[in-house]
Amino acid sequence: MKQENYIKVVKDVVQRMERHTDVVMNVKQVAEYLGLSVDAVRKRCQRKQLPYHLNAKHLYFSKLEVDATLLNRKRYGSEPF
Repeated sequence: MKQENYIKVVKDVVQRMERHTDVVMNVKQVAEYLGLSVDAVRKRCQRKQLPYHLNAKHLYFSKLEVDATLLNRKRYGSEPF
């Protein structure tokens, strides 16, 4: 295989890996990411529609968990989005 092809394959693998890295977001960041208000994000957490982590009264979100929830349409509460 030519060196150019190796470089292309490596760049492709790096891009795919970067998409699957986890990012920790706060309420404001996840609201911006989802295109919602901060209050809407908090309500969805109360309804168990979004996965979150609580630390010292602050909500934190894993981007991978949020993406998986949205893509799988996994519901944590009884009400739909």
